[in-house]
Amino acid sequence: MKRTQHRRMAYHTWTGLVLLVILLTTLGTGTMFIVKHWPINRSKIVKKSKQSIVARDDEKSDLDKDIFLKNDELAVSLNTQLKTSGYIGTALVVHNNRVILQQGFGYADKAQNRLNNAQSRYQIASIQKGFTATLVMQQIRAGKISLETPLSQYYPNVPNASNITIQQMLTMTSGLTQKVNAKTFTSEADNVQFDANHTLLLASHKWSYQAVNYRLLAGILMQITHKTYSELFNDFFNKHHHLNVSDYKTFITNPHRTIGYKTTDYSQFNNDNPVAYATETGTGNMAMTTGMLYRYYRLLADHKLVNEQQLNAMWRPADGMKYASGLYHYGDYNTGHGIIMGFESTIIATNNGQDAVVLLSNEHEKSAGWQPLAKALFEQMTAIKVVK
Repeated sequence: MKRTQHRRMAYHTWTGLVLLVILLTTLGTGTMFIVKHWPINRSKIVKKSKQSIVARDDEKSDLDKDIFLKNDELAVSLNTQLKTSGYIGTALVVHNNRVILQQGFGYADKAQNRLNNAQSRYQIASIQKGFTATLVMQQIRAGKISLETPLSQYYPNVPNASNITIQQMLTMTSGLTQKVNAKTFTSEADNVQFDANHTLLLASHKWSYQAVNYRLLAGILMQITHKTYSELFNDFFNKHHHLNVSDYKTFITNPHRTIGYKTTDYSQFNNDNPVAYATETGTGNMAMTTGMLYRYYRLLADHKLVNEQQLNAMWRPADGMKYASGLYHYGDYNTGHGIIMGFESTIIATNNGQDAVVLLSNEHEKSAGWQPLAKALFEQMTAIKVVK
């Protein structure tokens, strides 16, 4: 090959390299311009990247806000059904790991013309038993007790106590009942001791829903930790996990409290009764918002409060039964329910918590309730056949 041909090839090669560098530089500049100035919705990107809406223990996400996705057909349909049913309270609906509805319906306090909303607090009644069970699992994790620990180790005078285990009390299969309730209150420990002194055996030791099981569990927790139940509850759920649960004394002075009504026309309501609530140690004297109640459930499902093995043990009913640790377990979903003095609480959710309906109401009539409505809404949303 001639030298002139080498020169031409070198020239063309060098020219090509220069042009390539210029092109890459231009593209790089353009790319940087696009990245810098394109109107990206970063909040959406961050939200999509989260594993769940409660990815961190201190993450409240949208659980403290009024939300209604008017462009979501499901949210519109469920909201309409809640309105037409005459529902009173706050409803929270989570679908596919997203809050599509959280709104108040009716009055929190009719006399004060104050409406329910996402900030409204309601007594959660028997759903509190799940919180007590969670505290029990914490002590099991610490090695202080086990599921097989006998009741007699803490309350030896309870009938058949040596043959009753922690697990049987969690699943309501202890065979215990209580016919007489305390009329006065001095302390949580004294309250539980009164319960222990007035505990009887049922004729059958099969499953029976009896609140005394969880009052005795609360008493065991107090003996183990040397703290009151309220202190233990507040330390774990409020200070460590930011659930902002109110005991009854705090609830009745909270600006977001609700009044418990007996009728949908607000003509009858329950007066404040500190003693009646105080005697519900471990079983039904705490108040929350719908968002924080859902968050508690979701923290459980995500193994933030207990690990997977402990959760499986905590949620395992006795053979042939459905109840364990404050919830009824039906394979694809779990549901909890409570009623106390004009308040009704209902939660129904898939095992992973990514689909859920939470109804906290400050109205309950003896002849009617809101649990069937919650189940109907959940069934429409998930197509899961729900036990009525």
